[in-house]
Amino acid sequence: MRREIPQLHKQPGTALVLSGGATKAFYFHLGVLRVLGVQDISSIVGTSAGAIAGALIASGATVETIIAALEEKEVYVPRYEGYIRFVGSRLMFKPSAKYIAAQGLQTGFTALRFLAALPLMLNQDVVAEALDRLFLSQRCAPGFFSASEIEGLFRKVLPSNDFADLDIDLYVTATALDTHERAVFNGQYHFEDKGTHFMNDVPVHKAVRASTSLPGMFEPVKIKDKYYIDGEVKRSLSMDVGIALADRVVVSHTYQPLLQTTGRSIHDMGWLNIFKQSIHMVLHERIAIWRDLYAQEYPTKEVVWIEPDPEDMDFFLAPEFSFRPEVQKLIIRSGELAARQALERLAIKEG
Repeated sequence: MRREIPQLHKQPGTALVLSGGATKAFYFHLGVLRVLGVQDISSIVGTSAGAIAGALIASGATVETIIAALEEKEVYVPRYEGYIRFVGSRLMFKPSAKYIAAQGLQTGFTALRFLAALPLMLNQDVVAEALDRLFLSQRCAPGFFSASEIEGLFRKVLPSNDFADLDIDLYVTATALDTHERAVFNGQYHFEDKGTHFMNDVPVHKAVRASTSLPGMFEPVKIKDKYYIDGEVKRSLSMDVGIALADRVVVSHTYQPLLQTTGRSIHDMGWLNIFKQSIHMVLHERIAIWRDLYAQEYPTKEVVWIEPDPEDMDFFLAPEFSFRPEVQKLIIRSGELAARQALERLAIKEG
């Protein structure tokens, strides 16, 4: 069964697929694009961090300008007739006061009720009861941070927030929280197909905010009476959109588990890195399944996969959310290295 979306029209050039993965993925994609260039890119499919990078590139910003803005905090762009000013950690992780207060009150009330009921729990598993009540009380906050600053950034700096006005055809994905549909916001198509809703009447800033709404951290975004969260939840990478748009597809993603065959085990790197490794293994395996399916079904398509070196310890240990210049530069270099390695493999294959 072919998985191509028949309603989409194939274009000349290259479709670029950019993954999510927090600020780490954003820096990585910049490194990849610094090596690849954007001259032949006719469409971009982006999710979360990939949606942010994709929207900037599709709007005419150069990779060097974006990197300069990271280093200098803001850079004037004649094309935009204004400044690109990146959101820092204080604004990106802006606490949602009303939800934090509501959840704090609810959790406090639950704790008081539990303490009052302790004398009646002499023969019960008190720890289990406390955990049950704690988890059941977490119903007042849809997220603890607001992504409004990201939306505001794009609303202010882009020459246009209409997908149809962008220099490069852009597709931004998100996931409908209640109906499990994948949304693909774009400037051309408006239809529903097998659990995917293409919409061409949503502004870029709203689409990017929805795509970056990481569940549990950021409040879901309401669009047309539905709430949306990160697009990677429903479909990792959304390669099917890229496959439908071009015969040559370049995929950049950061879901690479660390390969440790000798020396220090990840076991000795702490619970957070064990958790990170586990998540990356799950996502990498999920991507590998889709990768094999597309290779079998579309043998004539040229797909270039760009991912971090599996033995790149520095990249693996780098924080997912970091705004420190030294971390930004390290991850950008990892993206550059990964792109060069991918191009070398492609040259060997074609040679």
